[in-house]
Amino acid sequence: MTATPVVNIVIPQAADFSQILTKKNSDGSAFNLTGYSGEAVLKKHPSSTSSTSFSVGITSLTGQVTISLTDVQTLALESGRHRYDVRLTASDGTISRMVEGSAMVSAGIST
Repeated sequence: MTATPVVNIVIPQAADFSQILTKKNSDGSAFNLTGYSGEAVLKKHPSSTSSTSFSVGITSLTGQVTISLTDVQTLALESGRHRYDVRLTASDGTISRMVEGSAMVSAGIST
């Protein structure tokens, strides 16, 4: 069993947010994500009952997954530390966690 990679991100409050993440094979080559779908969720803490879902875009042949939030979504987030993860579902229904980490929501001066 391999460990889930940890990638920490910073989300500016009241601004559009986008982050590209790349899944690689063990030899370092791009993982082919053809037939995969993805979901990504942000929570204040893992046991929180409320969450915010990212939009998830997959670029199959390069192994890239883009997660994004709109300015309206980020405005509604409480500033401070949160947790997030990105899960991939293969065409056969197998679910794996691609990445996880901390998300620091930074408050802007104008928010």
